[in-house]
Amino acid sequence: MNEMITLHWLDLRTTALSATRRGWPVVPGTFPTPERRWHGRDDATTLAPIQDSWQNSLVTDPDHAYDIWRQHPYGVLLVCGRGVDVLQLPYRLESLLPALPAAGLVVPVALSGPPPRWELFVATDSGTLLPELHLASVRRHGAGAWVALPPTTLPHMVPARWIAPPPSTAGRPLPNAQEVQQVLLDALLRSGLARRPDDDDE
Repeated sequence: MNEMITLHWLDLRTTALSATRRGWPVVPGTFPTPERRWHGRDDATTLAPIQDSWQNSLVTDPDHAYDIWRQHPYGVLLVCGRGVDVLQLPYRLESLLPALPAAGLVVPVALSGPPPRWELFVATDSGTLLPELHLASVRRHGAGAWVALPPTTLPHMVPARWIAPPPSTAGRPLPNAQEVQQVLLDALLRSGLARRPDDDDE
């Protein structure tokens, strides 16, 4: 491939550098060409890590990230469960998001899809997803999962984008996952959309 460094490529490289400076582990992902063909590995057909053993190939050093992302416009895939988890909300639960800053929580939020969904970046902890949130189709991405960081191009050729980007201060910790879940649950209960785990399915 004869590639020219584009603005999008530079943005991806900046994302990889910023992530590693925050202590967020990443791995390079496949990427599309203007002809909508995926590159980065021989069997590429969609967005995926370029290495089969990606969980053992974490990029955590900014210099290492620079070396990788100057070669190709790789997608930037955050490896979850290593300090950062992601709570994924369906788009219909957008009304819950204002509850987070109202509670004093600074939570990075990205929009991905299709289908459109909100991704909330929280600190990894030993907890699990609250049952009421599970019933509301909230998902938690932890150990063994990865998510695309903006502006990585997603499988339907739409880039992920930040709605509330991470704070510019790299040393600021992410909010606790359980605290974020509790705020979401309280907002969900106030909305009247929540189901209790023991509710009948009628």
